[in-house]
Amino acid sequence: MKCPKCGKSMTKSFCLYCGYMENGNTITKTEKNPSATDIEIYLGDRFDTICHNENTFLIFFLGPFYFCFNRLLFLGVFCAIIDILFYFFCITTFDLSIFKFLLLFIMVRVFYMTCSNMIYMKIYSKKIEKIKLKNPDNYLDILRNCNDKTTSLLTLILGALIFCGIVLLYFYMYLLNK
Repeated sequence: MKCPKCGKSMTKSFCLYCGYMENGNTITKTEKNPSATDIEIYLGDRFDTICHNENTFLIFFLGPFYFCFNRLLFLGVFCAIIDILFYFFCITTFDLSIFKFLLLFIMVRVFYMTCSNMIYMKIYSKKIEKIKLKNPDNYLDILRNCNDKTTSLLTLILGALIFCGIVLLYFYMYLLNK
């Protein structure tokens, strides 16, 4: 007999793959916490780290590419471009020594450390609202299935490559105009 939920073959009266039982209930491996908010369910184990801003070293190291690491590719590349334009503006406008530039770099990274997780949670709250609107009956199952898919090293690398391509294209166009 095939499982009506996932389509895999059922053993006796339940599905070994998704936990569906013939009486309509579902056996789950994870506990369902009725007091958990939607964002807690969506982020899973990472919620406490993000909510309490405990990943500041990662944010300091990645800077604007922290958004790419969290599957927000366009926001990460956009922030990286704004970041470079800000540094370029400060270098051309003010006479910055190496020490002042390093201090500016640290100040910008501290800004990212304080604001990135708030922006990240706000964006994912909006995504959760969209999921709720599309699937009002089973949105909690969808949120539980997404909690291990909120970070991506591949998206981080892709964001860095796109950013490098934009910078190289800019310098190429700059050299052609000289």
